[in-house]
Amino acid sequence: MVNQHPDRILGAVLAGGRSTRFGSDKSAALWQGRTLLDHAAFALSRHCDAVVICAGGRFSQAGRGEFLDDRPARDLGPLGGLCAALHHAATKGYDAVLTVPVDALPAPDVLRDLLSGAEAAVLADHWLFGLWPSTLSASLEAHLETGARSVLSWVEKSGVQQVRPRSNPPLNINDPQTLATLERGSALGEAAEVSSLKQLDFATCQVTDLARIVPVETPVAIEFNGIGYAVMMATPVDLDDFVTGFVLAEGLCRPEEIETVQLHETQGGWVARANLPPRCMPRLLERARTRVSESSCGICGIDSIAAALAPLPPLLAAPPAIDPSCIHKALSALPDHQHLGAATGAVHAAAFCSFDGEIVMLREDVGRHNALDKLIGALARRSVNGADGFALLSARCSQELVEKTVRAGIPMLATISAPSSLAISRAREAGLTLLALARSDTALIVNDPHRRF
Repeated sequence: MVNQHPDRILGAVLAGGRSTRFGSDKSAALWQGRTLLDHAAFALSRHCDAVVICAGGRFSQAGRGEFLDDRPARDLGPLGGLCAALHHAATKGYDAVLTVPVDALPAPDVLRDLLSGAEAAVLADHWLFGLWPSTLSASLEAHLETGARSVLSWVEKSGVQQVRPRSNPPLNINDPQTLATLERGSALGEAAEVSSLKQLDFATCQVTDLARIVPVETPVAIEFNGIGYAVMMATPVDLDDFVTGFVLAEGLCRPEEIETVQLHETQGGWVARANLPPRCMPRLLERARTRVSESSCGICGIDSIAAALAPLPPLLAAPPAIDPSCIHKALSALPDHQHLGAATGAVHAAAFCSFDGEIVMLREDVGRHNALDKLIGALARRSVNGADGFALLSARCSQELVEKTVRAGIPMLATISAPSSLAISRAREAGLTLLALARSDTALIVNDPHRRF
């Protein structure tokens, strides 16, 4: 369905929900000192010629824009609000309607994704973020008159494109706890972001939505005297301290000899530049050429952010539907296979498990990256197909472990510790099924692209 880059766009905030689980009107709830309605309307105002509020006739707040009743009748859910907006747009000469729900944050990056193409589009799994031609007005009204209420039924009937967001998708604000988590995460600034995950309960096999604050992980390219020295994965706060400490750890010079660290945010990460004394040049050149990482994280020694974030090949294999008890079985058996870990308490383990929960192979190392590399190498040397099982790691879920798993063709990864922001986004990019914080009772479902849980 082609929209031909609409000239006039009407923004519509879909705010007609009953807020039953929230306990009060979500539209009036505060985030960063402003109401959710204010946030949604402001996000639309940056892209649209006018903004309307589709509130189902439940309320009207002065100064917030024009309010529309549902169409063709009240209490039709979000589609009733969308129908009202499309009818209003068609009547007033707008080419398309850009919609956002009042209870999902943040919105701006998502809206740019929707507006980047010529086709009508919705955000995958967040279908109320959509760009809809106003010519769909009559078709949606007829659809509603058949008794249909499901947003997905309309998405499928109208044939709009489903767009995967390039950044962290919006968070559904279904309860006050989720909003409080978003507020706490926002207060941490560049150090953290809030991700919409799911929690799997091994005892009941129930899956529930969960908002979790995750640390931001991003490439930081370090340049000394104009020479690309290394790219390190880091949380992008206190980077001047990080660079100074890195210089000292490398034994390059004394702290007082480092000129001011200059930080530049770039596409996909940060560049940190500093000048060191001229006497450091021979060593810089030599180390830049021959730098060897202490563990095979796959990052140290890379001299550009683009190289660090090279596109991942999409996984060709999808994991089968797996019973949660099989993951729990493998997790429970892991300590019995960690012989070096039991003796030292100081190493990581990487296991390859069959989908019925049997540990097929396990490798250990002081470095979590090394342990996974050993496992992948063992699979390759024994001609074991990575698509026939999943990886289970006794480590935090960082981006390089996700990338190694994907490149090995293993369709599912479970880790016992929490994920970073970049691990989440890279798993989504490649279609990796990802679980984290796997414990004896629960695990976080970080990414489930094939709906296996």
